Amino acid sequence: MKNLLIASILLSVFGCASSSSSVVDSEVLKNQTIDLTKNNLSEYIVFGNVGLGWGCRTYGLYLYAGDQLFVDTTSAYCKNAENYRFQGYKLSSTEKAKAEQIVQKIKNHLSTIKDDGQAIQTIGCPGCADGGMLYVQVKTSQSLKAWRLDDMIDTHQKLIVDVATIKR
Repeated sequence: MKNLLIASILLSVFGCASSSSSVVDSEVLKNQTIDLTKNNLSEYIVFGNVGLGWGCRTYGLYLYAGDQLFVDTTSAYCKNAENYRFQGYKLSSTEKAKAEQIVQKIKNHLSTIKDDGQAIQTIGCPGCADGGMLYVQVKTSQSLKAWRLDDMIDTHQKLIVDVATIKR
């Protein structure tokens, strides 16, 4: 147990060490940003991995809208949770191509989940075993719905691995 604790601490320290360097990456189109508090999009999907064990953390949440991909690296979800509003910058067309396939997989998976009628639907128990979740928010012209998908469920784990391949 002690070794697991030490390994977890080291992983969290070294895993966060280079977060600012990706912002300067040449693939990022720096001057193209989006803020959902200012840009009222009629349709979009936000998705990303959120760690809930030992404190909330996000590597990045992605917004796919209008054939464009943006990333939010502010950890705003952890600060605002259900009142989260996306703010991010545009990513390269290479990453957009990956995201298109991932978005289709996410939509296919969501279509298999029975709608509980709530604005935010939780599947499994995100964070119960110091894990996390795949957060998904879908806006259509008629509705806004969010899902909190437990990362301990096999189908969700596969989606989380796919999301982790997007470079920000």
